[in-house]
Amino acid sequence: MSSGERVAPDGWMAAGTPDRQTVSPDWLAIEPPAIDGVKIKEIRPVATSNGYLTEVFRDEWDLDQLPVGQVFQRTMYPGAVTGWHAHKVTQDRLFCCAGSVRISLYDGRKASPSFGTVWHKIVGALRPAIVVIPPGVWHGVTAFGPEIALLLNLVDKAYAYDAPDHWRLPPDTQHIPYKLV
Repeated sequence: MSSGERVAPDGWMAAGTPDRQTVSPDWLAIEPPAIDGVKIKEIRPVATSNGYLTEVFRDEWDLDQLPVGQVFQRTMYPGAVTGWHAHKVTQDRLFCCAGSVRISLYDGRKASPSFGTVWHKIVGALRPAIVVIPPGVWHGVTAFGPEIALLLNLVDKAYAYDAPDHWRLPPDTQHIPYKLV
């Protein structure tokens, strides 16, 4: 038997493949995102006498050294999909504060060591996290669950009305090896 083969536990018909560790004993993700420059900070809500308080962003988390130029929210109906989009110079910081979403990323930067990599993260009110997405990384968001999702974006540069830094592809584009729909 080779070292990669598994022996079935007594009484089982097949060995299967055991899960690999994905979280620490404190339930924090142990693997960084697979896309170069993407950062994630899982956040723990704090119980208060009348609900919960959840921080969204703090300088000392050292996620990046860029300013917050604008904060906006996007509501998404259950099952809604944003489509793929990327920015040439703007960095996104996504935080889902109500409902639940899957953030899907594709590294389209030809010079990146993770070029061509697809990565996903499910975040929301029950598992808060902020995902930092550098320029050139395509991203799309899908709302999960039965309620409206509320997504905050803390961009480093405010939206330029006269020259939007937004590049778009449809959710089922052939240019990205993952379909959002």
